[in-house]
Amino acid sequence: MAKLQNRSLDRGITLLEVLARNGASSLADLHRESGLPKSTIRRLLATLINRRMVRRSLSDKRYRINITLPASAGEPVPPELTVLVDVAMPHAIELTRSIGWPSDIHLVDANCMRIVDSTRPLSPFHLYRGLVNRKLNIFGAASGMICLASMEEEAIAHYHRATMGDRIWGLARFNLSLEAYMEETRITRARGYGVRLTSYLGETVLDDGLAAIALPLLQDGRPFGALSILWPRTYKDHVEFAKDYLAALAEAVEAVNEALQQYSDSGAPVVSR
Repeated sequence: MAKLQNRSLDRGITLLEVLARNGASSLADLHRESGLPKSTIRRLLATLINRRMVRRSLSDKRYRINITLPASAGEPVPPELTVLVDVAMPHAIELTRSIGWPSDIHLVDANCMRIVDSTRPLSPFHLYRGLVNRKLNIFGAASGMICLASMEEEAIAHYHRATMGDRIWGLARFNLSLEAYMEETRITRARGYGVRLTSYLGETVLDDGLAAIALPLLQDGRPFGALSILWPRTYKDHVEFAKDYLAALAEAVEAVNEALQQYSDSGAPVVSR
């Protein structure tokens, strides 16, 4: 009896296996690893993206898998990530086109923040190119600061206990006690937006030279991510920058939060709790 086989399905699974094995890939990478024609790959990727099994990041134009396969490379993708990117990116793009400065979309991921996409390629200002999936210290990043400031103090203490003594991901990196950091969160709440800790210079080998302001992305009133605007530190301090651009950021974040809430109200929560 002849073996039945669906050629398109088989090729689509091949692409998923390549992405699961190799992680973020360009079209050329997929062509080289799969041996499939580029025209076929483009057609299959369009379907996989439409079904949210694959996403293409604006920041680096690479394709990433959104589902878990046995051969998955690297760390698993949080299940809410693809929804967050789909919902937030149009508003982040509109914000960058309006003000010029780029935005990063961040997700609270375990005990750190993770960059899930960025509009930096669309900005006329050539800033340091952030890496998709780059982890950031939750206590030092502007996005982490505003997320933590939006939580109860016991939740902040939980993050501290989970990273205690860790000189990369914890408060030990900044030689701060929990009590001193709680004061920073109180200042953040009064200010109304997150900024980087003064001693936080990013997660690059060298100082990235950037400053940021951030507002939280919420589901049912609880922070699970943030939208930020970035600029060179030497251009303006955060007070002067916020005077010019905080209102535009707040408008974008409000639109994202409303869209996320509508998605949640439909019975498909963005964040697993």
